[in-house]
Amino acid sequence: MKKILTLLILLLLSAFIYTEVSANGILSFSTAVKTCEKYAKSEDIERNGEIFNISVVLEKNKNNKCTYKEKISQGSDWELLTCNFEQGQLNFISNSMLKFSQTFAKQIAKEPIFEAKMTTNGEIFQKYLANPKYCTITHSKK
Repeated sequence: MKKILTLLILLLLSAFIYTEVSANGILSFSTAVKTCEKYAKSEDIERNGEIFNISVVLEKNKNNKCTYKEKISQGSDWELLTCNFEQGQLNFISNSMLKFSQTFAKQIAKEPIFEAKMTTNGEIFQKYLANPKYCTITHSKK
């Protein structure tokens, strides 16, 4: 009986933790950014009657930096933001993304991809994304 009760408590605790992480996807993205764990997410977004695919990838590169890629595509046209961050920058980025997600929780609930889309975060955009030292933009040829 005691083993069954212990097992039941562990199962309930696991379900609670899973629910919290699933409900707050940004928590897992913020954690992934902080430690540069591999992360990938993709979603279709509708804007003004047009469909865009947004994908986000986070991974360590060969130079032990954290590479962030954010791609927006529509049909064969695409634009790709690629950033390489030093380990010392990841804490700031992670904390900023967590704060951003808490501020815009209602909007993110409607379109979850924005929890991991750094270009929507003005603080990160100004400090890193607009700086060619960290980020570059490439696009499809027309």
